[in-house]
Amino acid sequence: MKVAIVNLTSGGLSGGYAKYLQCLIPMLRADPRVTAISVFMPPGIAWTGPPGVDVASWPCNDARSLYRELREAVCALLPDVVFIPTARWLDFGGIPTVVMVRNMEPLTMPFGGNPWTEALRNLGRAHAARVACERATRVIAVSRHVAAYITEQWNVGREKIGLVYHGVDAPPAREHMVVPAALEQNTPRQFIFAAGSIRPARGLEDALHATARLRAPEDVKLVIAGSADQGMDRYRRRLQRLAHKLCRHRVLWTGNLRAAEMAWCFAGCAAYLTTSRAEACPNTTLEALSHGCQVIAPQMPPMPEFLTSSNLSYRPGDVADLAAQIERALAATPEAREACSEAARTRARGFPWEVTAMHTLQQLQLATGLAGLIA
Repeated sequence: MKVAIVNLTSGGLSGGYAKYLQCLIPMLRADPRVTAISVFMPPGIAWTGPPGVDVASWPCNDARSLYRELREAVCALLPDVVFIPTARWLDFGGIPTVVMVRNMEPLTMPFGGNPWTEALRNLGRAHAARVACERATRVIAVSRHVAAYITEQWNVGREKIGLVYHGVDAPPAREHMVVPAALEQNTPRQFIFAAGSIRPARGLEDALHATARLRAPEDVKLVIAGSADQGMDRYRRRLQRLAHKLCRHRVLWTGNLRAAEMAWCFAGCAAYLTTSRAEACPNTTLEALSHGCQVIAPQMPPMPEFLTSSNLSYRPGDVADLAAQIERALAATPEAREACSEAARTRARGFPWEVTAMHTLQQLQLATGLAGLIA
């Protein structure tokens, strides 16, 4: 089977998306059922594929002609299937096409405190996602939550949707972990860790309000990793002013972290906190589980799909409940933490990249009508 992977983005690759490609593509290429893979990246993206994978791009102005040159280049390869890992669609002249929905913010909260320019972009993304799901041969949903939305809100047939969870890596050895530069001179004795793009959908206001309610000693900190997405600088400044007003002595901002620095934070935190208000597949939370973190998360889909009963949950938007769960995490005995850590690691082992690749290949084969060849 010949596969073309078209990374039809707005021009860049997020860290999580790049990691997804880095982990998935070599496994697909290694499968004997795949005879060739060609990858198309957005203009200006320097990405080197694994051996045996051809990498190409399309002209910067190709969107003006509805990606005519991209479509011609893909069709010239005569692939059996085109995989677009974003919720966008292009007509490749009848070649079976598989799309993937991996971002729920545009679908469930396009406004949600965003600047009007970002809200308009989200409305456009949501429309593109719906068109892609309606027209593609098959749709990959990265959680049951995503699949339910597509079927219930857009009336896309269940038989057209395949569930494929993202994978998660095992954590590195401790000697390969690095203290973040922002914490070297001010390493907290005990801290709660939160990470992700700084944008309204992350709900960091809840974390700040809950932190202000803590009765724990002042040296217990909230460490926030991540940077503002494009167009979110004003929101970031507003968030930092709120932190200064509510709990300035407790909050440490690290900016973007390298993988080794993220691993240090996961390994050293008292708990990992996610306050996200819109998730498809909580990849960073899965990383936290792989490190054995206690996880504090809102009681909303898709979190129950991924977390265990030993994790701490709070009612969305209830900062008093959130503060209580943080204090429970801080007060946990060593024995309770170890039991939670083992349960977390066990759960994370249920999301290997090998299974992600296998299920992705199954969806590609189903699109081509080669279901009988699925192992």
